Amino acid sequence: MWHPGKLMNFCAFVLASVVCAAPAAFGADTWPGTKPLRFETGSAAGGMTDIVPRELSNYLSASIGVPVIVENRPGAGGNIAAAIVAKAQPDGHTLLVIGSNVAVNPTLLPNPGFDYGRDLAPVSMAVSARLLLVAAPAFPAKNITDVIKIAKQKPKSVSIAMSVIGTPGHLAAEMLAQYGGIDLTFVPYGGITQAIPDLIANRVDLAVGSMATLLPQVRSGALKALAVTSPPRSRLAPDIPTSAEAGLPAMQIHGWICIMTTGGTPAPIIARLDAEIAKALALPEVRTAFAKQGVEVFHLNPTELAAFLRAEAARFSNLLKHSRVVKPSQ
Repeated sequence: MWHPGKLMNFCAFVLASVVCAAPAAFGADTWPGTKPLRFETGSAAGGMTDIVPRELSNYLSASIGVPVIVENRPGAGGNIAAAIVAKAQPDGHTLLVIGSNVAVNPTLLPNPGFDYGRDLAPVSMAVSARLLLVAAPAFPAKNITDVIKIAKQKPKSVSIAMSVIGTPGHLAAEMLAQYGGIDLTFVPYGGITQAIPDLIANRVDLAVGSMATLLPQVRSGALKALAVTSPPRSRLAPDIPTSAEAGLPAMQIHGWICIMTTGGTPAPIIARLDAEIAKALALPEVRTAFAKQGVEVFHLNPTELAAFLRAEAARFSNLLKHSRVVKPSQ
């Protein structure tokens, strides 16, 4: 029969053993074990936040030796997918794939049910996409300077297609209005592709969207290109000036997609995740596949990504707080 003192000592020994063993159980040397890796993406199938994990999944699965599953959780600007990852076990098996919403949602959604800074941890920046400012064929502007001049002559006379709130296209439109000091009429669309027929028909004057979507319309003569919204000039369209060259240096933005995991995940596991993702992004076949989608590999490690997200969140928060069409409480 166990003496109470001996029983307490034994329990203390077992507890200490478990505690001491915990770091090893969650260390990069034992990760990922046999548990599948899950990418939670905030878009429906076909969007870039869906294409990125699907392109990476086969290479990651072969490299780390476990299945990699992509799950689409569209809605609420990526907040549904983000909440799943924020509340998952911090073991490096649940990953969030998200774009600029991760930097704007803390402003637009002040009570999402979790804390973006505390409950999500940066892993890797994956890709970047150039944005293009275009004009309808009958709109008289040849550059941003012309847009500003026309809009100031008659406030609200110039219309711009507004993509889903929080997307790069929407943020770029806000930059044009605020940094250009002009009062534009924002016309909401579910996505920039929905605005193309109205642009071509001159029912809306301007739009900002991905180069992959809009450049073919420019090359066909259906739309006019005014500027690429980030330097340097694009290799795909070296004839199109940057926003700085076109008259508005402050209008600097590009699309990007990053990967995050649950806050509290051990640093060695995050470092291993980043290393595996970076290895996949470096493969020529992966780079080629992304290039066909109009995006470029843009890798940042966890430390670099954390600094990038802080800077973008501060920049976008200030932009949205001065928006004439969107309020942070919406």
